[in-house]
Amino acid sequence: MLWPVKFLAPIRSRLVALLPSTVLLLAAPHAGAQGPGATPAPAPAVTRITWLASDHAPQMTGADASGVTGRVIAYLEKQWPGVRHEIVFANAKRSWQMIENGDEVCRANVVRTPDREKAAYFINTQLTPPPGLIVRRDKLKRLPRNAAGEVQLARLLADPSLRGALIDGRSYGPVLDEMLAARPADSAVSLYSPKDFGARLLQMLSLGRADYSVEMDMALVMAGNPEDLVSVPIQGASDLVMAGIACPRTPWGLAAIRGIDKAYGRPEGAATLRRGLMRWLTPETKAHYAARFDAFYRERSKPSRIDP
Repeated sequence: MLWPVKFLAPIRSRLVALLPSTVLLLAAPHAGAQGPGATPAPAPAVTRITWLASDHAPQMTGADASGVTGRVIAYLEKQWPGVRHEIVFANAKRSWQMIENGDEVCRANVVRTPDREKAAYFINTQLTPPPGLIVRRDKLKRLPRNAAGEVQLARLLADPSLRGALIDGRSYGPVLDEMLAARPADSAVSLYSPKDFGARLLQMLSLGRADYSVEMDMALVMAGNPEDLVSVPIQGASDLVMAGIACPRTPWGLAAIRGIDKAYGRPEGAATLRRGLMRWLTPETKAHYAARFDAFYRERSKPSRIDP
């Protein structure tokens, strides 16, 4: 197993090696000064990108062992030759601290927010569906749904004839958390504390010990897409989440994100990203969001505008 501390040290050592040149630049402020008609300083050369990741899946092999990050690297190695890529396993909090510090690192599969854009350059790479309702297929017709086929969760939670199973202490996102907290006191929902982050709840559904749960499509796919279970979007909590690749808001980060965007801003790049996401979605989710996916990847097949 690879531990983050084994990889973070080389990054620090490279940064320390840059200190002498940094001191020289600070000591000679006029050397890099640019007048109104001066030629802009050339962009830094990007020869190595250290990718911060926490989506490690040791049960899988090849690029899939590092989830989204591994597939990004596999693609960039072909499309952007001459750049060396390495993965450092670090949690989301530590990763964002390093990006804010301006370290020469990037991270894939990051939710894009206005606040984060203050510290990082982004390119959009995927629209991710939120958690949906996982239900036994033989109970599907009994769900209260709107004209778009979305589950009306408040009505479902008030139905004592359908049994729900949720993970105790887990956040399903602000919108869903609020809906779940407002369920009736006599709701037929039981809370569990599994050690496997939900896989056993899906087994409970398959065994008929519960009728529905709330989970990401990926959990169903990783469980082998059980034929007796189906994913259904939830009304009021079905907005897709924009995610992308982030690099620090520095000259190096700008050069890195532009190089990455150049590799992905073409039809084959968009197709690669689409395949990477679709493999984790159920047929029902793909169909529900088909038009929005089509529009997003059509735009992704072209270069992005990235302002300094």
